[in-house]
Amino acid sequence: MMAAETGSDLGVPLWFKVPDQFNELDLDEAPAERFQRAVGNATAVMSDASDAEPLRVAYLQEAMLSQLRRQGAVYVAHCVARSEADPSKLAVAQFSILVQDAALSGTQPLSVLVNALKQPGTTREVGLADYPAGEAIVVGEEVKVVLPVTLSGRVEENEHRVRQAQVLFPVPGGQYLVIVGVTSESLDDWPHYVAMLDGIARSISFTDPSRATIADRLAGL
Repeated sequence: MMAAETGSDLGVPLWFKVPDQFNELDLDEAPAERFQRAVGNATAVMSDASDAEPLRVAYLQEAMLSQLRRQGAVYVAHCVARSEADPSKLAVAQFSILVQDAALSGTQPLSVLVNALKQPGTTREVGLADYPAGEAIVVGEEVKVVLPVTLSGRVEENEHRVRQAQVLFPVPGGQYLVIVGVTSESLDDWPHYVAMLDGIARSISFTDPSRATIADRLAGL
C-alpha cells in the first residue's frame, strides 16, 4: 500500500508517494528524541534482536541524516524492517528528497549533466531514464561513509559501506533539480530498495494529480 505525500511545502510544487514502510523524520525534532524513537521502532520490529542492534540502527540513522541535511535534504523518511535476505537481521534504509538550484539551459541539458556526473574509475553509474514526470538522470554508486565516533561514543573513525541511488528530475522551467534518493548499508536487501525508489520516482508529479486536465485524461485512453 502506498501513502500519498504532498511536497508543496518543500520549495517547489511536488507530489509523490512513498511505501507505508517509510516513516517521515521530523528534521526539526530534537536529536535525542528522534534517537529514542528510532531505538523504540527498531526494537518493536525485531524484539529478539540484541540490545546493541537497535542502538546501532538509531546511531546510523542520525549519522546519515546529518549528512543528508548538509546536502540540502528537505524531506527524509526512514525504513526499518526485518531483512528479506536474512530475517535474523534488521534492514535499514533512508529515502530523501533534495531541491537544488540548477539553471538548466540548452537543447539537451540533462545529457550535459550526465557527462558532468560521471566519475571514471569509480563505482558510480549514470544514465537517463523516462518517468511519468519526464526524462530524469539516474545515478547509482557504492560509497564509504566514515563516522567519527563508535557506537559507544569512543572517538575513533569507523567505516561503513553504503549504497545510494538517486533520480534527478528537472523542475519545469529548469531552475531547480529535485533529487529523489535512497541510501542503505543493508547491501543484501539493496534490490528491494531500488524497486521502492523506482516506484517512488514513478509517482513524482509537478502538478496536483487530483486536478488532471482534459489532455491528461485523453493521454490515458
